[in-house]
Amino acid sequence: MGIKDVKRDRAALDPALILSELAKTSSTWRDIEVFEQVSSTNDLVIARLASANPDAVLVVTADEQIQGRGRLQRVWQSPFGAGIALSIAIPTSAFPCPVSAIPLLVGLVARNCLAQHSDLIRLKWPNDLMLISSNKQLKKVGGILVQLQGRHAVIGIGINTDLTDVELPTEFATSLALAGISIRREALIASLLNALEQILNNPDPEWLTAYRAASCTLQSEVLVTLPADRTISGFASNVLISGALVLDTPQGQIEITSGDVVQVRSQLT
Repeated sequence: MGIKDVKRDRAALDPALILSELAKTSSTWRDIEVFEQVSSTNDLVIARLASANPDAVLVVTADEQIQGRGRLQRVWQSPFGAGIALSIAIPTSAFPCPVSAIPLLVGLVARNCLAQHSDLIRLKWPNDLMLISSNKQLKKVGGILVQLQGRHAVIGIGINTDLTDVELPTEFATSLALAGISIRREALIASLLNALEQILNNPDPEWLTAYRAASCTLQSEVLVTLPADRTISGFASNVLISGALVLDTPQGQIEITSGDVVQVRSQLT
């Protein structure tokens, strides 16, 4: 079966089912726009913000993105019906953390939602959802992209739910389905929205402790690619409330606020 055959067999998102799943929760975010295809859910939300109330929460999801992207402008593959492409615009004042730590907080929320279905999900600093494969390799199953737009944080959540091996962009990616994890997309969208709203309404003062416990970056030797293609290696010893990664190096401790982490050695449990 080819990619076109796989796409044809996939069902589109059912807006009524998303609302039905949300009705089982305490979420008040019920005004959701659902599209079959968009260029980018984040771009669409940003366009909507131009005429939105300053305190509005906007939610957009789609079956397919044709110009989806992740951090550092990397392409994010979003084949029809094969994953979660969800964007939420939330006033930055609503978050119980520094703006710079929003990607980490949202990553923890997404990880906790997936942890209800699998204990193999980990967090890679700063914004990746990783899955421990059968051969104990870490493979990317999702990611978080946060863009600041005026008073809002526009949060993009991408999760590979049903991609087949031929649809994966690289050998370092995977999907929930390939790991034997089956989640209906509508239920996962509702779960993500409810969990995010709950942590805003009822902040967990221990969220950073929970993030550290779920991290596959901490307590590892890592190589970090910095802006301007500089690199630095060290032992990832901590993540701060600012969202910065602390590296122990022969020259002392260094706080990394932006970079691309390559795992050199880690202990997967």
